[in-house]
Amino acid sequence: MYIPTTTTFVQLLAILCRLLAFPAVAAKLAGVPTWHPRSYAAPRAPIPIEIDGDIYKKVWEEVPWSHNFVEIRGTDSPDSAKPTPDTQTRVKMRWDDDYLYIAAEMTAHNWPITAEFTKRNEPIYQKDSDIEVFLDADESNSDYKELEVNAKNTVWNLLLNRPYSSNGAEHSGRVAKPGDPMHWDVKGQKTAAKMFGAIGKPQPNGKWTAEIALSHKDSLDRTDGVMPAVGKFWRINFSRVEKKGDVNWVWSPQMVWSPAQGKYVGQVNMHAPDAWGYVVFTEAEPARGPQESWVEPNWKIKAAAHQLFYAETLASKPEGGGKLLSVAALQQKNWISANLFQNLEAEVTQANGNGWTVSVKDADQCISTITHNNIHSHSCPAVTPAALLGFPVSRH
Repeated sequence: MYIPTTTTFVQLLAILCRLLAFPAVAAKLAGVPTWHPRSYAAPRAPIPIEIDGDIYKKVWEEVPWSHNFVEIRGTDSPDSAKPTPDTQTRVKMRWDDDYLYIAAEMTAHNWPITAEFTKRNEPIYQKDSDIEVFLDADESNSDYKELEVNAKNTVWNLLLNRPYSSNGAEHSGRVAKPGDPMHWDVKGQKTAAKMFGAIGKPQPNGKWTAEIALSHKDSLDRTDGVMPAVGKFWRINFSRVEKKGDVNWVWSPQMVWSPAQGKYVGQVNMHAPDAWGYVVFTEAEPARGPQESWVEPNWKIKAAAHQLFYAETLASKPEGGGKLLSVAALQQKNWISANLFQNLEAEVTQANGNGWTVSVKDADQCISTITHNNIHSHSCPAVTPAALLGFPVSRH
């Protein structure tokens, strides 16, 4: 989606007037959950970025840092698990016609930086300090990409056909050889890592950095995603793993809908793409970086579809009764948010066997559907009044 270039008083007043003049816009945004993933406006890079591990060169100096990472459970995390100023993590992003560029800084003051793996496509998180990138270019929750990098610039690339919780499986060079259906690997990726201090030895000013160029061809492989362009976005998240996976700090917390609790709950689970943040592609100037108040215009309908998916998943299990329930019954149980579903049409369709699909439609005839195995799709038939807010409408 697009982020307005300016926020003058006159423009803000105009936006309010449009909201009042077009009830459909207000209805589209009304009832949006108070929780929304983080977003970052990535400015276009003026020239291709040389990937050498130096994230303090001019091409990065002019770009704002992201928000600092938080513990993966967000507001639900215990104080003892939260990062401190001595273990701060942050990223920057840029893009061009060929790559999404990422600069990551991992502060490690008096904290040991572990890097034992040296062979490509090994399970780095099981032993090493690492930085991980998760990317879903078409918001389908399927065929999304994961990259792990350690301080020795050892990398592991994998594709997940679905989240593990929906019986997804890793496709990579770790589990299969070229030509095998389970094999997948990148072709155009570039990475570099740089240490400030010695590996394995805590130091007062310790840290390490990673510089990454993700090829769009790799990111879009096996998806229906579109190439980056000004006003478009992809879903993305970052995770820093320490202490053999016992510590997990992320950019956008993994707040996932829990029907049993009737609210969004922080989970130690990176494989919930619907909780990931947004990278929004913008022009080179001005370089905006983190966005405090941006809400994806179709977030409401997509959030509703995912609430319905999680609720029906629970309902179909023995502990939830073992059968699908109507939308009204789910609301009565508080397994979905009645407020979120205002002005939306929702239904559950049973297919042959154990298959089923949830579908949510809004007043603009935009539709989000999710199958029983967590494959999401979204479409809008035409430009909707949301464009009046300065947001071109997404087709994914």
